[in-house]
Amino acid sequence: METAALTTIVQELAETTIAATETIEQLSGRIDTITTQVDQQGEQIFALTNALQTLTDNQSTLVSHIAHLTETLERIAASLESRSMS
Repeated sequence: METAALTTIVQELAETTIAATETIEQLSGRIDTITTQVDQQGEQIFALTNALQTLTDNQSTLVSHIAHLTETLERIAASLESRSMS
């Protein structure tokens, strides 16, 4: 009788171990998927950050060029005004 009870207990432990192992494997797969997604999102954020930095740099350059153009136009306007007053 004790052998039958022990056999049942061992069988239940084996089934529980197998079920736990399968659950752990499923969780591991899900964690791998999440890790991959997080890595991809990190790469996308990095790419967006680089693009934003490039846009910022370009905007700074554009503002500088516009300031130079404005200065040149102001000199041209002042020169035209001085000629028309003469």
